[in-house]
Amino acid sequence: MKRAYLIIGFLVLNIIVFAQPIIPSISNNKIHIGDQFTYSFRLPIDKFADQVIYYPNQIEDSLEIISLSVDTVEENGKKYIDFSYRLTSFVVGEHQILNTNGRSFGFEVIPFPIDTTKVEIKDIKENKKEPFSISEIMPIIIWVLIGIGLILGLYFGIKLWKKYRTVNIKEILIKPKPKLPAHIIAINSLEELRRKRLYENGRIKEYFSEISDILRVYLDDRFSVSAIEMTTDDIFREIDEKAIINKDSFALLEYILKYADLVKFAKHIPDSFISDKCMKDSFEFISQTKLVEIMEHSERKEDENV
Repeated sequence: MKRAYLIIGFLVLNIIVFAQPIIPSISNNKIHIGDQFTYSFRLPIDKFADQVIYYPNQIEDSLEIISLSVDTVEENGKKYIDFSYRLTSFVVGEHQILNTNGRSFGFEVIPFPIDTTKVEIKDIKENKKEPFSISEIMPIIIWVLIGIGLILGLYFGIKLWKKYRTVNIKEILIKPKPKLPAHIIAINSLEELRRKRLYENGRIKEYFSEISDILRVYLDDRFSVSAIEMTTDDIFREIDEKAIINKDSFALLEYILKYADLVKFAKHIPDSFISDKCMKDSFEFISQTKLVEIMEHSERKEDENV
C-alpha cells in the first residue's frame, strides 16, 4: 500500500477548443480508520497526441491508494475518460486531497469508540510445562538423518560427475549471449507482427500490446532496462535518469507506449492512421537507438571471412 497526500495530476490538453471543465468529487468527507472512499474526476479526450497523463505523487504517509479504475464514456457526442481512485487512511485527523488547479477536498479520519470501562485487564500467566517424550523429537531426528544422506549423496555425485564429465560446467551455468543484436530481434518481431494484420482483423488491443512488448524487450536487451517488469512511467523515469537516449528518440517511445496503454487500459479505439504511425515510429525508434558498434564489427568480420 502506498500512503501519501495525494496530488492528482490531470490529463492536460495542449489544444482544446470546446473542453468542458474538470470537476472532481469525493464520496465521503468523514470516515473511520480503515474505511474506504472514492475520489473521481472526468477528462475529455479529443487527441491523445496532445495529452499528458500525470499519476498520483507521494508526499506524506496519510493516505493509501487501494485501486484505480479507468473507463471511457460518451456523452453529448464527446468522449471522456472517467478516473476513479479508491482510497483509505489509517491516520486519525483532518487531511486534504489537493489537485493541480489549486482545488482541495478535506476529509477527516475518526477512531472507533472504545469503552475502556468494560475492558478487564488480567495478569500474564506463565506458560505451562509439558512432560518431555522421545516421540516429540523423533521426526526431527529422522529429517536430520535424511538431510545428511542427501548431502552425502550430492557430494559423492558431484565427485563422480567431475571425474567422468564430458561437458564443461561453464557451458551449463553461464547464460549464452544472444546470437543476434537487440535491434535485429526487434525489427524481425515488428515485421512478423505486421504480417499478422491484427489491426485489419479487429484485434486492436492485441496489436498495440505486442508493439509495447516488443519495445520493452528491446529496451531490456539494448539498454539493460528491465522494462518488461516496469510500468510505463517507471520506464520513462529510469531512461531519463540514465540519459541513455536523446530527446527525439524519447518522444517517439513516449508516444507509442502511452498510446498503447490508452488502448489496453482505457479501451480507446484509434484509427488506422494512428496504428500505422505507431508501427512506423517503432521502426524509427529502433533505427535511432540501435548499437552501431555491433553492426560495424559484424560487417568487418564478414569482410574478413570473405
